[in-house]
Amino acid sequence: MFDQLKKALAAFFLPGGQPDTVAVARTVYAPDGKRRVRFFCREEDGICGYREEYFDDKLLEMNWLPVKEGTAEKYPDLDSATAAALAELPWLHLVLH
Repeated sequence: MFDQLKKALAAFFLPGGQPDTVAVARTVYAPDGKRRVRFFCREEDGICGYREEYFDDKLLEMNWLPVKEGTAEKYPDLDSATAAALAELPWLHLVLH
């Protein structure tokens, strides 16, 4: 399980990293613009998930970084991933209706 998700995230976040195809299904930004959640789905087996990121605005960084290290949970569909994200991230209720 861990290896499959690691492979999916590597394909998504590393250019040309893996043969798996992970597509970003939706990106939702916090009202202040400093956090976002990216919902993704792996086309080969339909596994979905999400990743919360924050924007590091330090002069030499200026990029999006994961809030948590490690792998994301796997869900059977985007609705399940969205429900899990809503349960974990209080600010997400402000932008998803």
